[in-house]
Amino acid sequence: MVARSTSRRITAEMNINEVVAKYPRTVKVFFHHGMQCAGCYICDFHSIAESAKQYGVELELLLNDLNDVVAKKDP
Repeated sequence: MVARSTSRRITAEMNINEVVAKYPRTVKVFFHHGMQCAGCYICDFHSIAESAKQYGVELELLLNDLNDVVAKKDP
């Protein structure tokens, strides 16, 4: 099994606001997963892991999608 965590820019410990501020394109990923937390007044206090648990979203899938959208270059 290949460890991908070393190349990750977004981790489970980061809070939602930190991610959205640094990578605005991630908002659509949160919404795609049914997470309305991007832009919420408590997004400064919840980590991605906490929010994923609260919304019942698989954490690894969410992190993969977040990192995929960040890795894509604009045309």
